[in-house]
Amino acid sequence: MIKLIKTYSLTVLILINSISFAQHTQRLQFEHIGKKSKLSTASVTSILQDSKGFVWFGTHSGLFRFDGYDVKLFERQTDKSLGPSENMITSMYEDHSGKIWIGLLNNGLSIYDPETNTFSHLAGGSEEQNIPNSSSVFKIMEDKQNQIWIGTDNGFSILNEDRSDYQKVFPEKYNNTDHHDGNIFDIVEDEWNRVWMATGNRTLTVFNKINKKYQQIEYTDLNLSNFEDNDKKNLCIFQDTLLYIGSNNGGLSEYNLLTGKYTTYLAGNGNKGPSSNNIRDIIQVDNELWVATDGKGLNIFDVKNKTFKAYTQDSNLEESLNSDVLWSLYRDRQKNVWLGTYLEGVEKYDSQKNFFRRVSANTCNPQSLPNKPILSIYKDTKGRKWVGTDWGGLHQMTENEDVFIHYDEKGNEIFDSESQEVCKSIAEDKYGNLLIGTYSQGLNVFDIQNNKVRNIKNNEKKSQLPINHVWSILTDQSKNTWIATLGGGIAKYDPDKYQIESIPLKYHQSAQKHIYNIFEDSKRNIWFCTDGGVVVYNSVNDTWDYTLMEDLIAENRGFSYVRAVVEDNFRRIWIATTGGLLMYKPETKSFRVFDSKDNIPELPLLDLTIDSRGNLIFISKKYISKMFLDTFKVVSNYVDNNSFNYGAIIHIDKDEIGIGGTKGITYFNPDNLKENEDVPPVYITDIEVLDNEASSNNKNKLHIESISKKKSIVLDKDQSTINIKFSCINYSETERNKYTYKLEGLDKDWSPVSDARVATYSNLPPGEYTFKVKAANNHNVWNKEGAEVELIVKAPYWQTVWFKMVLFLLSLVFLYFLQKNRASYIRKQYIVDKMKAEREKVEVQNQQLELELKKTKSELENITLNHLHKNQSIQQLQTRLVEISSDMSTTDRRKVKTLVKELNKDSENQEYWDTFEHQFNKSHDNFLERMQEEFPELSKRELRICAYLRMDLANQEIATLMNVSVRTLETARYRIRKKMGIQNRKSLTKIISRY
Repeated sequence: MIKLIKTYSLTVLILINSISFAQHTQRLQFEHIGKKSKLSTASVTSILQDSKGFVWFGTHSGLFRFDGYDVKLFERQTDKSLGPSENMITSMYEDHSGKIWIGLLNNGLSIYDPETNTFSHLAGGSEEQNIPNSSSVFKIMEDKQNQIWIGTDNGFSILNEDRSDYQKVFPEKYNNTDHHDGNIFDIVEDEWNRVWMATGNRTLTVFNKINKKYQQIEYTDLNLSNFEDNDKKNLCIFQDTLLYIGSNNGGLSEYNLLTGKYTTYLAGNGNKGPSSNNIRDIIQVDNELWVATDGKGLNIFDVKNKTFKAYTQDSNLEESLNSDVLWSLYRDRQKNVWLGTYLEGVEKYDSQKNFFRRVSANTCNPQSLPNKPILSIYKDTKGRKWVGTDWGGLHQMTENEDVFIHYDEKGNEIFDSESQEVCKSIAEDKYGNLLIGTYSQGLNVFDIQNNKVRNIKNNEKKSQLPINHVWSILTDQSKNTWIATLGGGIAKYDPDKYQIESIPLKYHQSAQKHIYNIFEDSKRNIWFCTDGGVVVYNSVNDTWDYTLMEDLIAENRGFSYVRAVVEDNFRRIWIATTGGLLMYKPETKSFRVFDSKDNIPELPLLDLTIDSRGNLIFISKKYISKMFLDTFKVVSNYVDNNSFNYGAIIHIDKDEIGIGGTKGITYFNPDNLKENEDVPPVYITDIEVLDNEASSNNKNKLHIESISKKKSIVLDKDQSTINIKFSCINYSETERNKYTYKLEGLDKDWSPVSDARVATYSNLPPGEYTFKVKAANNHNVWNKEGAEVELIVKAPYWQTVWFKMVLFLLSLVFLYFLQKNRASYIRKQYIVDKMKAEREKVEVQNQQLELELKKTKSELENITLNHLHKNQSIQQLQTRLVEISSDMSTTDRRKVKTLVKELNKDSENQEYWDTFEHQFNKSHDNFLERMQEEFPELSKRELRICAYLRMDLANQEIATLMNVSVRTLETARYRIRKKMGIQNRKSLTKIISRY
């Protein structure tokens, strides 16, 4: 009874959730733009894509330009040419010449010229010289005659095509009702030359350009008499026949331009009315209307069925709207829809990837998927869909994909997802029992009919399960159930005996025991995906092949790690590896490798399947890709709100596939995986020039912006480093855009393809160059024409023509004077050479004299040295004789004394003195004669002392040469000083050396 009540309660809850959540399931995905810029907190009033492809956002914080990568802010500047004259922007419009007109809330309007990257301004006011009728400009529109219509809070004005003339229209001219409202909030033109203007009263003002008449048209039965009910009225013409009007509190009105009939749709009528009557903007998207509400999110109106669907902010879904207060809408040429919010910046709806939808955890719904990674998905023979999660247990998907039935480890239904089991793989045995492979808990056999679970582990007596990590399960065509384990190899399960038998195999490497997936092909071969390539079992011949991929693995180890195998309609085998995608042809036993060169967007590859049209679908962490097997062309899409796992792919039906990841299940129709065929425009957006003194503080930098119209850029030679920035305008998966560039005149080849958006060149030689860049969109569609700009690096003055001409003329003048002076030089040189020869002759003679002098001095020194040694010997002998005689008799002492006197006479050898005087005078320019003449009182003995002093001999040496004591010599030196008149402080030796 308790179980019945529990089941009944669950059924009722599921039914309630099915009704409740089915109405509010979030299907549209939005991307938040400019998260790190000021745009992220701006209130966006208007959006525009210009003729180049840039998207502009008018906000209450200034004007923003977006190229898919960066947001550039234009705001009010001291230099008025650099920004709008006010930051409160109300509207924008690009005219036929490419100028962008910007309506301002309190300061007229500004006009941006992209060719000069400058702004001009038109002040508003009722005065005749002011073109806008007021300072508050609400709307700008260019009609079919290229006239500009400017709607203000005091009527409107019209500028002619060449902007040379204008007319101002005030409310009293066009408003013939009792309520004279001057506000013109919106202006549109229909196919019958009528201009429709949204005013603040309950009617519309229509101007017929053919008969020049105004008319007031009613469009609603509501009594919209208050200004608050009509403020910011918006208009949208749908397929030329229906005019839609939204206002602050008037809901959505539909006016038939052919019949004049109208209908108003109001909130409170379920899906027959908008979620709010406060409507801020309306645009046409294919066969629908998108309606921005102030506080109730986005409404999509099915014009044919007259029904509304609301999309609002959901804090549980990262890809939902960031705000429910929407102020502006715009659809670009790539069919992306941009949504401007109040204080939350910009949202983008990418039409090329919004066919992906995600089912994930919802904290408000206990019957939703648990907030756990999805590891396995399986559709059983009865069409039931099962989901295995990481530490979240087993779950059954109901018809309402937001509601799941949760099971615990024992097979009991539980209200929430509190199971702690890891369900890595799901399959069925031949009896329809569910087989759940787990991490560390072995194999669970789930008898769904009886809600019973039997667990089989490797530690049981009757079980040969090699390890408790069951990673994949397959019941083949012969009803054999194969068990693949992570680390334990391959086993078989017998459902009759509830037993597992390990298969003893001769694995070529232990990595082949790590098995991730099992696949059976049309020839009943069983493919096991391992960390050592594939292991293939031929069930017909009962043979095993371990070496099929050995040669490939030897070339690239990445091919060793296989995660999935599938067979296509041509019986070719496709293998997903970490090194690339492999195609194997069994009839030729040949492989073909597909990798990044073949537009494989990301490795490793995790899973494979074949869609209903026979195309290959392959999965990586962040990409879902499709290969058309007739051409091998690859189309891939980046999915940023999930990270996929291997072994978690399912065909929901023939049109839809589901893939499990870390954040739920992503569903998609493979037919929607189409190529982005738009050839992306590419522009050179900025040239940053740094001179030789540029430093990290960005001083001395020159920025050249808005160069798309410039033919050439002239740079000085000292502007040595150039950063050329470029951008490809593609708003779908912008991060996948690719570029290649070349500087003609320097580069021989195009640069390698990459996502880099800047090219840097340093120290360019003087000359003329052409920089070219080409770009490809997210699906590798190239703009081969690309963009280019000419760079002229000026030569320094010393390399210019005029400088070379001046140098040439100066050279001629120089040669003339050089020739003229040459003759004079030759004559002078003859005289100089003659004088040089004479001088050389004299120098030779002097050298000879010097040699003779040196020889003389050398002889003098030898004579003196010999005499010195002789006297030293005599003195030593005399000293020895005196010492010996001290012990002799008186007679003997007399004899010795006589001998000593004879020796003294011998030391005063007159022949030595004569030779010395001759050599000394010869080497010292007759020194003795000159001294004798100047100092006649000097004796010969004193002259000899002077000669020795001139030779710089010491007192002891002189005393020895003259055979006198040192004291006697000093006395003699004293007399010489007196005779020469030398003062006591002066050196006798220095004075003598001067002679």
